[in-house]
Amino acid sequence: MSRRNQSPPDPLVERLAEDHGDDLLRYISRRVRTSADARDIAQEAYVRLLRIERKDLIRDPMPYLYRIAANVLYEFELKRREDLSGMLRWSSEYRVQHAEAAPQIGGDAESLALQDRLESVLRQLSPTCRAVLLLHRNEGMTYDEIAEQIGISSSMVKKYLSQALQHCRTHLKAFR
Repeated sequence: MSRRNQSPPDPLVERLAEDHGDDLLRYISRRVRTSADARDIAQEAYVRLLRIERKDLIRDPMPYLYRIAANVLYEFELKRREDLSGMLRWSSEYRVQHAEAAPQIGGDAESLALQDRLESVLRQLSPTCRAVLLLHRNEGMTYDEIAEQIGISSSMVKKYLSQALQHCRTHLKAFR
């Protein structure tokens, strides 16, 4: 894109980006899971600063930029939690739909008790841990796919999955 189609550069924002861009990125990187998220949040902070019409009223621009970045981080985390919550609701609905469609294997009291116990054990897991287990087992997603979906590292996916399986093994021993 040529410079003619862009708005003129803002000297304040350019100076902040040049003088403090790396520091801002490090600040954000310590609070998010991926460097791509950190870059996106930093960019959004600069965009929001660019949108301010009366920058001359900002007494100390650097802390102001950090405050904007902190607000964007907060919004990002809220959205991530909402996405995770929605994913958990979807997984629960998916399980219910497929359980209704699947033929009942031994509809006796013992099978129903095991199913109820499993639901109870899964509810004891943290939302992230439960999501990792359900995405891996029900959806067949790989560690990397789950990591991307939830916003955690692949090694954390592996740890959450191990934790979830151990929890289920421990709490379902009585039904073996």
